[in-house]
Amino acid sequence: MTSAFRTASARTSFARAVLTVGTAVLIALASLPWVATAAVEAFRAVVTVLRGAGHGLLSVEDGFVTAMAVTAVTIPLPALVASAVPTGARRATGWAALGSVLLGGLVALRTPTPAATWVSLVIAVVVGLALGWLVLAAMRAPLAPATPRSRRIAAWVIGVYGVGVLFVGFAGSPMDAGAHPFIIRALDALHRLGVPGWFGYGALEFSANVVFFLPLGLLVVLLVGGRRWWVGATAGLVVSACIETGQAVFLPARFASLDDVLSNTSGAVIGALVGVVVLGWAVRRRAH
Repeated sequence: MTSAFRTASARTSFARAVLTVGTAVLIALASLPWVATAAVEAFRAVVTVLRGAGHGLLSVEDGFVTAMAVTAVTIPLPALVASAVPTGARRATGWAALGSVLLGGLVALRTPTPAATWVSLVIAVVVGLALGWLVLAAMRAPLAPATPRSRRIAAWVIGVYGVGVLFVGFAGSPMDAGAHPFIIRALDALHRLGVPGWFGYGALEFSANVVFFLPLGLLVVLLVGGRRWWVGATAGLVVSACIETGQAVFLPARFASLDDVLSNTSGAVIGALVGVVVLGWAVRRRAH
């Protein structure tokens, strides 16, 4: 009991320290122009290095890269709040949202275009908090084994889904080649409605790849169980890497990209977390 109490106390202290440091950094960014300038330059330098490190890595719009960074920073917040002030997932996410909105507003006010920056920050934060809630829910869900029903359903669906992945991945030309003009017009319409300009063709393609591989992680977890959720995430990495390698070697009309591996793997990880939550929910339901 004492050991468990010490572990919980250490976790709470760590979460509070991280939140305190993070809040201080954001306040410094909003209050001290030279700190904000240095942070932006450092971020741009890191992005430049990553873009030069691999084929097609972070080749999406600059604003989308920034939004992804904000989302990535926001994801751990619900879990940190839940550890710092022991509470439920919904309430922790709500407190994280309130703090993020207030601090994001302070940062936006220091920029040349506060309204546009505010909208971009809100979008990135909302996505990050949604994923953060999923992470926290998966952390608190029981790591349930796959059931005969979940295996049966997943086995059938993954066969059809696998055929679709192979067809899309190894088609002689990109699937959206004929729809490119329509997509551009649709994006222009969205921008006129207030969607940030950084959500362009590259950002849309990246997001579509995330969604496309989400079922893979989910289906694998439904097959192998929650304890081996990492198998679903790894499956996304392996399948995506094989597809991109095949495109580079055998399909000159296709453009193999490390961005695709990153987005596909991210989708599989999200799907795997959804699988953990679904199996845990099924266990709780049977228990009641």
